Amino acid sequence: MRKPSIYWVAIPLVTLFACGQYNREASTIEEVTPLQSDARKRIRSADVRCRVPDVFKAASTLERMVVSVEGVVVESVLHNDVAEQHTLPWSADSLKLVKRYTPVANLTLRVPVKHLDSVVTTLTSMAGFIDYRKLQDQDVTLAYESNAMKNEAAIAEENRRETTHTKMNKELEVTQHQEAGTQAAIDRTIANLGMLENAAFSTISVQLFQPEVADVQVVVNPQQFARAGFGTAAMSALRNGADVFRALALFFLQMWPLWIIAAAAWVLYRKVMRRFSGLRKV
Repeated sequence: MRKPSIYWVAIPLVTLFACGQYNREASTIEEVTPLQSDARKRIRSADVRCRVPDVFKAASTLERMVVSVEGVVVESVLHNDVAEQHTLPWSADSLKLVKRYTPVANLTLRVPVKHLDSVVTTLTSMAGFIDYRKLQDQDVTLAYESNAMKNEAAIAEENRRETTHTKMNKELEVTQHQEAGTQAAIDRTIANLGMLENAAFSTISVQLFQPEVADVQVVVNPQQFARAGFGTAAMSALRNGADVFRALALFFLQMWPLWIIAAAAWVLYRKVMRRFSGLRKV
């Protein structure tokens, strides 16, 4: 008598498994969270660069508004981009400093996501010219769920290893595996916490600038005040002249051997010339 073939048992099992798998996937697809659902992890951010009449006033207004909606001013930097600077003569003892610059403010703001639109609207209403405005809405739901599933799978795997590993497993290898798994789980948990925080609080990067400003100042000419008066300069000139005369006198005194040699040469020359003259007369 022939035994029933295993294929007659395997085929129904495979078919049943495939049907169950199909139904599970179909059910999962039908349960996908709608895009506008609050259950989704959506990270919203904004990046704006605009011109305002007064940079300091606009930056202060934004900072107060962010604090009023329970947000945080992560960074606020105000500086001036200098285009050119000139120093011009103004009077006998003063100078004119002319500086052309553009005030600029860079702000990084964190606000509750529900107040993002109101803050951006307030900012753009203050602007006289918008260089660019970028709004971004990033959905990280799948990345969040992936990390959560990996952590659940890691816990299940750890429980299975604890119940199935034998003495043949080295304790060091088991410890290293546990530490690596724990570290990976911590990293995924921290990543998920970061996603939740970024989904709850939006980041706004703002750069404000205003039309170029000219700053004109009349300052004291330091060279005029550093110069001595006429009387002091005259006395200094006399002292310098005396020093020059003293140096020349000392120089000529140092040359006394040359003077003696020159005098001896002159006397010898006169004697030679007189003798030569006497010979010509004879």
